[in-house]
Amino acid sequence: MADEQKGWWGFLGRMVAPVMEKMHGLGLLQKLMVGIFVPILAAFLVIAGMLFVSVGPYVSIKQLGSDSLKDLGEASVKQSTVSVNRLGELIIQAKAESVAQQIEIYLESHPGLSGPSLLADPRLQEIAVQRVGETGYTAVHNNKGINYFHVNPKIVGTDLHGLADKLPGFVKLMDKGLHGPVGGYYDWRDVDGKVRSKYMFTTPVEGTSLVVAATTYIDEFGKPAAAILGKMNQMEGSYAGEYSRKVTLFLVIVLLDLAILLGVVYLYSRSVVRPIRRLSDLADRISMGDLEARVIVEGKGEVANLAGSIERMRMSVKTAIERLESRKGPVVKRKQGGLYEKT
Repeated sequence: MADEQKGWWGFLGRMVAPVMEKMHGLGLLQKLMVGIFVPILAAFLVIAGMLFVSVGPYVSIKQLGSDSLKDLGEASVKQSTVSVNRLGELIIQAKAESVAQQIEIYLESHPGLSGPSLLADPRLQEIAVQRVGETGYTAVHNNKGINYFHVNPKIVGTDLHGLADKLPGFVKLMDKGLHGPVGGYYDWRDVDGKVRSKYMFTTPVEGTSLVVAATTYIDEFGKPAAAILGKMNQMEGSYAGEYSRKVTLFLVIVLLDLAILLGVVYLYSRSVVRPIRRLSDLADRISMGDLEARVIVEGKGEVANLAGSIERMRMSVKTAIERLESRKGPVVKRKQGGLYEKT
């Protein structure tokens, strides 16, 4: 483990060494700019990455917000569809039970109806075949699967088991309900070839061999859920557009802030470096013999202390030279331009 850590530190050292060498070659202004601006830029990049960049398992905040809205919409629509479909099942069941009770009451009040007279009774026909939903209906068959009443006259009197090849799900469900209440789904192929799901509930008519079946497309009850889905998609699109505009505005503001911050950092760095450069120029002039180049001490702090030190040095050198001139006479003569030479 120690060797591994040593290897990592060595690798980092080899990576950082060239950068540090280049840093040593920079001036004070450049060092200040790099030392202040680079960490700020790194912080902005990290924040931008968290907001906008999705890599592997990591999901950006922007993507997380968009996915959360989408998941919420899908979950809401799914739950709404399940709830509405369940409500549709209950409506179909209630319709079958209601028709069965109506037939039971009608037969009790007309005890002479049986056989052909039962099938020919127009009032019983109206009771047996009722509308369910938009396109559904009720029908009546006996406990052997022979249809007695149907919306399609061609079906009346036929054995519904003959539909086993075309509608195996329907026949299987019908057989389960010949002797007791049963509900379930089966596939129905429309004229255009489209397969849609139907729900059917069958219940026997008490005291008779008759069975009432109520059936319709379950998606009729899911239309409100489809409307909700459309509304959710519309909301999601509107939110996504507004979110994109906000993100773009945020990005523009961040870039402007970064540019302003760079300008402030540059001006601040120059304000720090400018007096040091001025002192450096004055020190060069003094070293060349220009003892009249007065150093003006402004403000407080390290730069002001340095300026004071250079000013005291200038005054000390000037005083020493003046003393030397007063003791030995005109040994040293001022030369034009601030330089000195022996006579």
